[in-house]
Amino acid sequence: MERIRLYLANSPQIDSISIYAYASPEGVYEHNVWLAERRAEAAKRFVLAHIPQERDFNPERIRLCPMEENWTGLAEELEANYHRNDREKVLAILRAPVRNDTKKWRLQQLDNGYTYKYIIRKHMPRLRLATWVCIWQKPHQEPVGKETVFAVSEPEPSPLTPLHIERPREKKTILALKTNLLYDAVTALNFAVEVPFNEKFSILYEHHCPWWLSNSNRYCLQYLSFGGEFRWWFKPQTKPESSRRVQRDALVGHFLGLYGMGGKFDLQANRTFCYQGEFFSAGLTYGYSMPIAKRLNLEFSISAGYARIPYRHYNPTSDWELLIRDRNKTGVWHYFGPTKIEVALSVPLLIRKKAKGGSR
Repeated sequence: MERIRLYLANSPQIDSISIYAYASPEGVYEHNVWLAERRAEAAKRFVLAHIPQERDFNPERIRLCPMEENWTGLAEELEANYHRNDREKVLAILRAPVRNDTKKWRLQQLDNGYTYKYIIRKHMPRLRLATWVCIWQKPHQEPVGKETVFAVSEPEPSPLTPLHIERPREKKTILALKTNLLYDAVTALNFAVEVPFNEKFSILYEHHCPWWLSNSNRYCLQYLSFGGEFRWWFKPQTKPESSRRVQRDALVGHFLGLYGMGGKFDLQANRTFCYQGEFFSAGLTYGYSMPIAKRLNLEFSISAGYARIPYRHYNPTSDWELLIRDRNKTGVWHYFGPTKIEVALSVPLLIRKKAKGGSR
């Protein structure tokens, strides 16, 4: 930093400055792109703060070039300074003609993850840097640009030519497919579809349809319900230290919901419990959803409210073929309290969209 101050103070006429910023490859790609951009902006602020005022330099002549994840730098760093017993395996992974996320996954599998943690601790910090190229002109001469490169060698393409970096495409959640694992555990087939309007609001449709009867007709679980829920999601708090967490644009975090549902049922357990009926329910939901994998969320929720349940009792015949209505055991059950509990597996469907600003 002292050298940079010295060069800025002694450059007679600064024509332009290009700043290249990098992020180390660990963590989530989208967050590393964000880090490289922020690092370039921080370097720009430092340079502007130490250009003498008499230079009358236009800040717009500083060009920011975030280079995203520094995989080339990682390969050079490990080639020069990594000497553990699995060195050849690590270098072979980095030289392989595969995608960078595949390289990252292969590094994470070595030595039960210890190798990757060691690289993060010992080598990754050296890749988090910014460098610059300063073009200046000597006074009273024909304007001839001279390049001065600091910190690392000049990246390709040459900074004297336009540098086009494709900005990362943002991923947008268009809907999520869900199933309640607690219902699945008792063979109660169910599914739900949730569509977000934005990161704050979404609407959910859920359907339960277990419809099975034992071969002997002694046991029955027939249950058909339809329901909807309007959800308000608390604003997510995004912090740099959570960069290794899978990122989502919607349907994550804490939420409150307003639900309504209805349906009909037929429940029979031998001759001890034989009821048919309908139900209608409405109430409030509180829950929390978190990403557990690149394409998977785990959601916990509990609902409470009012349920109105008209019911009818029946008695099966001796051969279990007919059901005889018991007119003395009919009624309506009114219930206030917990109505639903869910541990749901959610699969968000994402589409890619270009970030605002296009290519730079």
